[in-house]
Amino acid sequence: MALLKKIRVGLLASEWRSKSDELSTFTRELAIQLAKLRDVQVSVLLPQCDWNEKHAALTNNVTLVQATRRPGFDDLCCPPKDLQVDFVIGHGVELGHQARGIQELHGCKWVQVVHTAPEELGMLKDCSGAISKEEKNRQHEVDLCVSADFVVAVGSEVAEAYQSYLRLRKKDQKVFALTPGIFSDFSGIPQSNPDGSKWRVLLFGHGDAEDFSLKGLDIAAKAVAKSNDADLVFVGAKKQDEIAGRLKEYKILPSRLIVRSFTEARERLEEQFSEVDLAIMPSRPEGFGLIALEALSAGLPVLVSGNSGFGRAMREVAFGSQYVIDSEDAEVWAAEIEKVRTKRREIRQQELEVVRYSYAKKYNWEEQCRDLVKKMRCLLNGMSCLG
Repeated sequence: MALLKKIRVGLLASEWRSKSDELSTFTRELAIQLAKLRDVQVSVLLPQCDWNEKHAALTNNVTLVQATRRPGFDDLCCPPKDLQVDFVIGHGVELGHQARGIQELHGCKWVQVVHTAPEELGMLKDCSGAISKEEKNRQHEVDLCVSADFVVAVGSEVAEAYQSYLRLRKKDQKVFALTPGIFSDFSGIPQSNPDGSKWRVLLFGHGDAEDFSLKGLDIAAKAVAKSNDADLVFVGAKKQDEIAGRLKEYKILPSRLIVRSFTEARERLEEQFSEVDLAIMPSRPEGFGLIALEALSAGLPVLVSGNSGFGRAMREVAFGSQYVIDSEDAEVWAAEIEKVRTKRREIRQQELEVVRYSYAKKYNWEEQCRDLVKKMRCLLNGMSCLG
């Protein structure tokens, strides 16, 4: 039986290691999982990368390619002249435009990844002009999706949003829903203190004041403040004093509050997961919620908003619904946090292991990547199999 010709896939990313952007975690894992398939050759195009990153990527059969620097041009708009790809994968507005440029220069196919529904975000951001700004972002994203050969949506919730956006232009059939599976990088992280020690609740955010309501930081502060023996650890602040001040307005004692920087949040993520007992994501809304999936991957109990793609995915796995909260009421969140806290650590871990196993089985990276590559191969062969 003749071997299939390898499909050459190039992914665009701002970084290889996730130092400043959690979406790079998704891109890196997607690259690694695609590279496991025998008929796929994977490269990742970056503004810059060092020898250690290149070596780490090669151990996973992924080649890192540093963009050529040219005065007056964006780095990723200038890929090496000898770059050979059948598909370029971009995400968001900035990298989407760059992917389109590479498509035009190299005559390859273009896959656009979408991970949020911008209009929903604009309604909840605490800044002037947020609604109109996010509406413009939505239009930019939709225009990119119309131009791309097909679209990968992170999670079924985002997929449904973009199918509705694209329906009038008869492009809705080219949206492929990919629900991220367990992240292998976080497996085997040791978990926190034994029963009886002080309890720590992790809240992760982007740290912008305008995102305070969007990420449900008020819900988290109120909920943890109702507990007598829990600390709130917020990681991801760009302006620590400002975020700390806002959180204190919700009656949480300064002695029970820790606020860490955004940079530290990403660079020391494994440590963050290891030193806390529970991670919460009370966002209203959240396109998916990769940080909650990272926490689950690390074996950390999570409580997530039902108005998130990850919450929706959790409902589809055995016992996953008990980690999903369909409320913006801090009293409800406080009660659910207490319910987790009062379980013996051994029981918590046993229950979570069942959920993590079920999630990994339901949202299997290999199976989803195989389906994705089938669609790529159909496109290369000029076949209509995008439904």
